[in-house]
Amino acid sequence: MATLNNCQLAWLLSLLLLLLLLLVGQSWGRATVHCDLSEAVDAMDVSKPPCENFHEHACGNWHAPYGQRSLGAHDMRSKLRAMNKQLLVRHFELNGEQDTSTDQLASFYGSCMNGRQSVHVYMDAVQQLLPDWPLLNNASSFDWPRGNAAVRRFGAQGLWRLSVQPNWQAAEQRVFYLLPPSFELLGTSEQSEFLYQRYLKYLLLELGLRVRRAASLAEQLVGFERQLRALLPPSTQTLVLHAPQTLQELAAQLPQLQLLDYFQMLLGEHYTTQLLLVADSNYLQRLQELLQRADPWILSSWLLLQLPAHFELHLHEDASLASQRDHCLQQLNQLMPQQLSQLQLRLLHGSDAAAAAFLNRTQLQLQQLFDTIKAQFEALLNATPIFEQDAATQTLALQKLRAMRLLLSPPLSLPQQLGEAPQRVLQSRSYDSNLLHLSRAQSEAEFQLGLQCLQLPCESAISWTGHSVGPLDVNVYYRLKLNAIELPLGLLRPPLLPHCAAAGRAEAAAQLMGGLGYMIGHELIHGFDYDGINYDAAGRVAGGQWPARAIIRFGLRAGCYLGARYSNATLTINENIADSEGLRLAYEAYRMQQPANATMRPFFVAFAQNWCGQAVAPSSGALQHASHRERVNNVLGNFPEFAEAFDCKAGSPMHPPEKCRIW
Repeated sequence: MATLNNCQLAWLLSLLLLLLLLLVGQSWGRATVHCDLSEAVDAMDVSKPPCENFHEHACGNWHAPYGQRSLGAHDMRSKLRAMNKQLLVRHFELNGEQDTSTDQLASFYGSCMNGRQSVHVYMDAVQQLLPDWPLLNNASSFDWPRGNAAVRRFGAQGLWRLSVQPNWQAAEQRVFYLLPPSFELLGTSEQSEFLYQRYLKYLLLELGLRVRRAASLAEQLVGFERQLRALLPPSTQTLVLHAPQTLQELAAQLPQLQLLDYFQMLLGEHYTTQLLLVADSNYLQRLQELLQRADPWILSSWLLLQLPAHFELHLHEDASLASQRDHCLQQLNQLMPQQLSQLQLRLLHGSDAAAAAFLNRTQLQLQQLFDTIKAQFEALLNATPIFEQDAATQTLALQKLRAMRLLLSPPLSLPQQLGEAPQRVLQSRSYDSNLLHLSRAQSEAEFQLGLQCLQLPCESAISWTGHSVGPLDVNVYYRLKLNAIELPLGLLRPPLLPHCAAAGRAEAAAQLMGGLGYMIGHELIHGFDYDGINYDAAGRVAGGQWPARAIIRFGLRAGCYLGARYSNATLTINENIADSEGLRLAYEAYRMQQPANATMRPFFVAFAQNWCGQAVAPSSGALQHASHRERVNNVLGNFPEFAEAFDCKAGSPMHPPEKCRIW
């Protein structure tokens, strides 16, 4: 009998290994993503005592690779976003032009990366809607209400910020909101104002103005915008929204704003004086007075430049390659979210069919998870002393919980619809033209939503949240006015959604419950925090439906979250409540799925690793969340089960004497 020498044996073993890998790879493509928990283990620093600082113990060795850091990864959530970005960038830059199924996306991305832009494209577009602009053709008069509407048709703000959102009094209805502009480019500091003025000057130079004239006009435009900003109330003053009014009623109250002309230009053949608006009437009243003394030349020039400024024309030309990629992906995420989500799912799972199967399977899994979390909270609502001898309020709370929904965004949940997501077709290879075309289409779709139901009751409840959500969105939200939790598709990937063989199912269950289970529990609790209790099961404002006795009992228990362990407690109390009480729901659901002698350690590690890395302070400076370290240590410090799992001594940092719990 012939025998194999060492080389032949090594070759045969290599061949068998290759065949095995191919078979395994095919099974991944057909069904699930590989379950690799090594990253979770590698992130831990077991040299740090878990009872002293569990955030360091669970996350002490966590880091994001350079390629992900260059795309904005600074903590676990932003790392997931960066992973989605990497997948898309690799596709667009390696084979995007060759993939005819995504040529619209690839064309937009490629033209954005090329960076060849011109302010004249924006001027031509707005002149097609309103020909006469003093800055462009020395027009002797200017119809500012129609000019204000013209820039808004492309998505720019103008003299006010117009949006379509659920009616705060009747969440099943969408209405128009007229609110002050955000003044993001102007900012609030001398430096931001200087940079904004220089930016406007460069736009004016590109339009052909001489240097001195451009500098002088830019200074006047910034001065006018300062006057607009001065119309805002102090930041400490709460905005009071009034009941919706018809356009006819509001126009009669504010005749100088010529709202009828504005909306007629905006809506065209769909115009009606019966559309509903919620307005910041104080701002609009002051604006009316300002416009009576405004210089028409300055007003028209300011409105005109709001269009290129809205799209940040030329602001990203000197950016690094990574920043330019990020900007172009963000534009796609905002303007073509469904098509981009479809592509991301296809790249993750290999084909549209595999992605559709994944979505179908995952929707069922998430709904089961959501129902399990809801069942845990229902049990707590039935047992809480907050509603002792108060069956009526308890019934209201239970009704709200049972009516709460889980929404996947964007809504590509049906397999047969995955390949048929609404397509926004590009009409040019010019980036500027495509940007304007997509933004105008998005605005028109938004306006139509505000015209669908002018009188209550509406035919059906809405599931649209008022936000464009694509694969770069990785934050879960509770939408008060919908009584719904919005879960973005960008999160639905490992490690948050692990798929493991039988040997790894216990670890996968801990990852699922400590990750997505905790996030769903967190958002569910927002429906019952200091803000949530003011809204009913349909998302309508229902202040006063909880009697004083229930609110006092709730407040006495919630007071613990204002204790010394919590920094900025008055600002972060709702988030601190949602963190601890939400994790409690996920923990109880996980515990009930495990054998009696199972360790709870993997669950607590999975929760803590949601907050690996460092938080980045928001540009507004308003901190609604505690630091990542606090979010881990303070939450787990409220769990005696954690202290038991890690043998923490009473009085140690992770086993404090006072433990907060409301429900």
